Amino acid sequence: MKKFRIVLTDYMYETLQPFYDVYDKEPDVEFVPMQLTSKKDIMRETEFADAVMVHFQQLDSDIIGNLKNCKIIARSAVGVDNIDLEAASRAKIPVANVPDYCIEEVSNHAILLLLACAKRLNILERTVKEGKWDYSVTKPVHAIRGRTLGLLGAGNIACCVAKKAQAFGMKVIASDPGLRQEQLEGRGITLVSQNEMLAQSDFVSIHAPLNRHTQRLVNADFLSRMKRGAILINTARGGLVDESALYDAIKNGQLGGAGLDVLTQESISLDDPLLTLENVILTPHAAWYTEEAMYTLLTSAAAEVIRGLHGQTPKHQVNRF
Repeated sequence: MKKFRIVLTDYMYETLQPFYDVYDKEPDVEFVPMQLTSKKDIMRETEFADAVMVHFQQLDSDIIGNLKNCKIIARSAVGVDNIDLEAASRAKIPVANVPDYCIEEVSNHAILLLLACAKRLNILERTVKEGKWDYSVTKPVHAIRGRTLGLLGAGNIACCVAKKAQAFGMKVIASDPGLRQEQLEGRGITLVSQNEMLAQSDFVSIHAPLNRHTQRLVNADFLSRMKRGAILINTARGGLVDESALYDAIKNGQLGGAGLDVLTQESISLDDPLLTLENVILTPHAAWYTEEAMYTLLTSAAAEVIRGLHGQTPKHQVNRF
């Protein structure tokens, strides 16, 4: 019996066992994990694949146009900015992601960064380790109860952030051109224009996808419209933020600080100017991670591949044709 060939182009997982937990139950599939580093190699190995899984490598129009048998492309992540969706649609190949695997984790991390920035936790920790026992090194610090959290995007993660922020007594507003107020019924989130959200918010948390329309959406103009002294939180995608403009806005006092889990270039260079700012807290793209989330991510991506191979519509198809 001829088996479906599933090619994984690249990965940085400690174990592939969650993939095998799904594929070993399917007698008609052959899973081929690889570490392909060049476009030429990717084109060669995926040309006759029945399914392609990708982690960080770019699948551009040349690679997708070269696919002869592919029934589905799956990325074990939320973002699909490394896949040419238009090329996949032209080729009538569904592209699937896993948008629902780390909602609790990322929303927790957004709140973690918000609280840490509000309390200037990094300064408190550093000065204690330097032998200084003095709360006043962070003055002035203000209560978050009664303050306003603005959400840029109001999808699943943002709504989870809102619920947790409300537990701290925060007011939550959001800007999302793709939603109507009735779609947020019962969530305690008020939809407003982007300008209103920026002007009113003491904290702005980013929850938007990265695409050609949102690249560097958070630019100098965006930051200038934020409430003076506000804090920016980003657990979405680094490419949404113009980091040079962010540095300038914090340096000149327009912003009170930032909590960033993602950057345009990862990892961070040791001479990155953001590292010189005491009121910036950085974490290494860690928001998504727990062991449970990792397992769900990989098994869900594999399950999407199986659906595609068997002619079923993926649960989370991101392109249309």
